[in-house]
Amino acid sequence: MTALALTLLLLGSQDVGPQIRTEVARYVAAVNSGDARAIADLYIRKPGVSSAGDGEITEGWQGVLALLGDFMRAMGRVTMSADSITVTPIGENAAVAVFVYQWTGVQGRDTTRSLGAMTLVYERSPQGWRVVHDHTSTRPAAAAARPSSSPLVPARPMGETEPCEVQRIVDGDTFVCADGTRVRLIGIDTPELSQAPFGDQASQALADLMPVGSTVLLERDVELNDRYSRRLAYVWRNGMFVNREMIRRGWAVLLTFPPNVRYVEHFQDAQRLARESEIGLWATGGFECTPADRRAGRCD
Repeated sequence: MTALALTLLLLGSQDVGPQIRTEVARYVAAVNSGDARAIADLYIRKPGVSSAGDGEITEGWQGVLALLGDFMRAMGRVTMSADSITVTPIGENAAVAVFVYQWTGVQGRDTTRSLGAMTLVYERSPQGWRVVHDHTSTRPAAAAARPSSSPLVPARPMGETEPCEVQRIVDGDTFVCADGTRVRLIGIDTPELSQAPFGDQASQALADLMPVGSTVLLERDVELNDRYSRRLAYVWRNGMFVNREMIRRGWAVLLTFPPNVRYVEHFQDAQRLARESEIGLWATGGFECTPADRRAGRCD
């Protein structure tokens, strides 16, 4: 159901992204309250409501309530967080939210941590937005155990930076500064705009991370420009590493050109996470043919 929902495209509807992100925040707050009934009340009370995860499917509102109750009792006191939320509207009355989650459960002296990807399919009802289906994919325990302070999540630029006011987004990996400088993000590759709908989706993802008019910081590596005279840069905005975030959210893949390899391990880690979690274009077949292979004519 999730894959099918994500492949349906928006046909001229309103932007429900902020509303759905608010609903995801309500979901997280309900989980953190420890009240299984409060979580279940965010699901629509229809026969078709369902929950899927790790090979198990539960159907019906009462079944979902029982499942949530079992989960809360097993996890103990739960703290949940949600990150990298992607919202895909489906017409005017439905939407899909995909995000990376982390659960930490404390039961007596035991602490359990779970990290993975979650999909919430929403339907607009008389009571407001309600979940009609959820799907949870848990990452392997070894991957989930990596602390958030991992060196593979850089907190700040390693080199000197200079500011740039974003004037225009060209595509998912290129933009233009207010002074006319054309910038190519180092280490990432996104579908071309001609590769519909994936190119437009990647371009919008970059625009969401660094909107026109915002100020970003450009960090260089060994080479300053590429053969097209574009400025090569790692891009930072408000402490967020945009290059890595595009990969981590599933809108870009790793593309390495030595000697510009300062953050290559960070990008490899981000791509592994996005691919395993099946988020962004990994969820819709956008990388079945990589951008580089398509440009080379190696795909149909």
